[in-house]
Amino acid sequence: MRTTLWARLGLLAIAGLTGSVAWGQETPDLEQITMAVDVDSALVVNTSDKRALIYSTTIKMTDAGWIRLRFDHATRLGRVAEGGEPTRLRITSLLDGAVQTLDATHLRQWRYTSAYFNGGSVLIEIVADSGADPSRLRMSEVWIGPAQPVLPLSICGPDDDRVLSGDDRLARVVPVGCSVWLINDANHCFLTAGHCTGASFQIVEFNVPLSDGAGNIQHPGPEDQYPVDPASVQSNGGQGTGNDWAYFGCFANPDTNLTPFEAQGVFFVLSAVPPPVQGQTIRITGYGATGPPVPNEWNLVQKTHSGPYVTFDGTLLQYQVDTTGGNSGSPVTNLTTGEAIGIHTHAGCNLGGGENNGTGINHAGLQNALANPQGVCMPLPPLAFDYPNDLPALLDPAGGTIRVEVSGQNGGLPEPGTGLLHYDDGGGFVSVPMVGVLSNVYDAVFGPIACGTVVEYYVSAETTTGETVNDPFNAPSGVYTVLAAADFDFAFSDDFEMNMGWSVQDGGGLTTGTWERGVPAGFGNRGDPATDADGSGRCFVTGIADGDNDVDDGSTILASPVMDATEGDAHITYWRWYHNSFGGNPASDVMVIEVSNNGGLSWTELETVGPTGPQVAGGWFFKSFRVADFVTPTNQFRVRFTASDLGGASVVEAGVDLVRLNNSAEGYICAAPCPTDVNGDGATNVLDLIDLLLCFGQPAVPGCGAQDINQDGSVNVLDLIDLLLVFGTACG
Repeated sequence: MRTTLWARLGLLAIAGLTGSVAWGQETPDLEQITMAVDVDSALVVNTSDKRALIYSTTIKMTDAGWIRLRFDHATRLGRVAEGGEPTRLRITSLLDGAVQTLDATHLRQWRYTSAYFNGGSVLIEIVADSGADPSRLRMSEVWIGPAQPVLPLSICGPDDDRVLSGDDRLARVVPVGCSVWLINDANHCFLTAGHCTGASFQIVEFNVPLSDGAGNIQHPGPEDQYPVDPASVQSNGGQGTGNDWAYFGCFANPDTNLTPFEAQGVFFVLSAVPPPVQGQTIRITGYGATGPPVPNEWNLVQKTHSGPYVTFDGTLLQYQVDTTGGNSGSPVTNLTTGEAIGIHTHAGCNLGGGENNGTGINHAGLQNALANPQGVCMPLPPLAFDYPNDLPALLDPAGGTIRVEVSGQNGGLPEPGTGLLHYDDGGGFVSVPMVGVLSNVYDAVFGPIACGTVVEYYVSAETTTGETVNDPFNAPSGVYTVLAAADFDFAFSDDFEMNMGWSVQDGGGLTTGTWERGVPAGFGNRGDPATDADGSGRCFVTGIADGDNDVDDGSTILASPVMDATEGDAHITYWRWYHNSFGGNPASDVMVIEVSNNGGLSWTELETVGPTGPQVAGGWFFKSFRVADFVTPTNQFRVRFTASDLGGASVVEAGVDLVRLNNSAEGYICAAPCPTDVNGDGATNVLDLIDLLLCFGQPAVPGCGAQDINQDGSVNVLDLIDLLLVFGTACG
């Protein structure tokens, strides 16, 4: 199908385009509309004796071309006992029957969103094992797709000569609307244009169907959609013609458990360097937009065209091949060799001819990224390391042990007896053999370490071919850490994985950016944190949603529940994040942290972050303050965090994570507590015996809890025997 010269001129006149626009980046962000919904299952649980459906609801959006769900971070899928099947969220399109299933891990990978579903109606269900923890579905908005607008073309001459194609190596990324393609790196990841990456760079779709008769894009089934791994994205963001690239990977599909390459089975081979121009033919295949008289069904679906190779200058490629918005990121393929020689990025053709533009595969930044993959693009090492008892948060100062299991993967096999522990307790790394328990099962045994030391460590083993493999794989630059101590010593600790009673209050006409608890949903490209501080997953941030959701036109206050600061020498600690772009009214756009010792009736300033200084450009910072230096410690202690944008156009983003009220400056103890030392005076003596006898025969209620030495729920003869066995001895 051809677009005539007169139709093309008419389109340019309607769009009000100029010659300069034709040189722009070809990225037609897909329009989406946010629609409010009110879905809350409350806590639901399986009360039957077998796996069952425990909740279902239907969402219907009339006349929507497609729908994508956004789950509030109050959504939770209940944990199951070891060996059980995970609780799953099942979403079914009522238009074409497409199904997506998500467990808790998938929810995090998809950043609490769903795949795209054709039509505007879906059935949502929760399926759980008998005995699984309670689950909850909470939603306040969804995204739907309207009809797609006609987008400007960049055709080399009067006619659009592209034809439909079905190359299994290519995919469409949405909602940004670019083309991406599988390559021959170790994990078969993707290349695309750098200007495609950002907040809208989210879901990769293979096997894209034709659009409908009105040009509305149609989505493949959820089994052909893959979430981008943000940790894998390397991009220069797009810096003009010949300088625009991105390299990234996707998580496996939750329904098929296949990676994109495992599902598609094919990839592009990259050339080492683009060839000189010697009359070769170039092919560009991608998901460009269309205009009349090309059928609406061809809009933003895969099409291809070939034409002359014109220029290779440094890292700039030029060619006379038809493209349009949506082709950004397409492979530039040399038909003489079949190799991909670059990435299509910019328009340049016009009614009189001209050339479109790409970035050569020889770009130094791109080559460096390919040599240093990140996230899911990192190749699997030949050995895998597992810790069946998990990695510890604390290590016995007298010498702790970690169980390590080594197995083969990616073609490797472990050589028995080669396991080593490498650890640094302040004097540099030392390496000691791990103790063999079974074949390729070890105990990593640490020597005595001074209490309070943060120990860095990693383990290694050899393959049967003599290759040494570390865990973490990038050790010693990347290591595990553990604190040498007998126990933590805090009155309150919250990593925000559960709701522990924090309150949020907004003021001053706040329009966006209220404090929300959840997994950060942005990519960190607006000053917001891309991840939480402690690695648990959730934290509090000012606006959990992706995009323009920073604090605007007011203040938002996050206040803790009441805590008891009367035990020991109380210290309040937390991780905080603050970003201010210095627009608008930066002097007032600050983050204030305050404490109260009367339950919140009055507040005392702890610190103010901003408006300037070294900690106002984002980043997690750990802070610790002695409570008595600010207020008299009481059992009505609280802390609150206030982030404000009180005028102008500042971009203010704030975050809080892992808040603790420690009983000491250190927050840990070096010796295990002595359970028979009921009154805590350091010895088991007659005073402890008297305390126990006063509670004898009573349940372990407040006032008699410490006297229940064996913690069986009551103070009885067994507790008396335990005390008498060590009577007269000191603890420690």
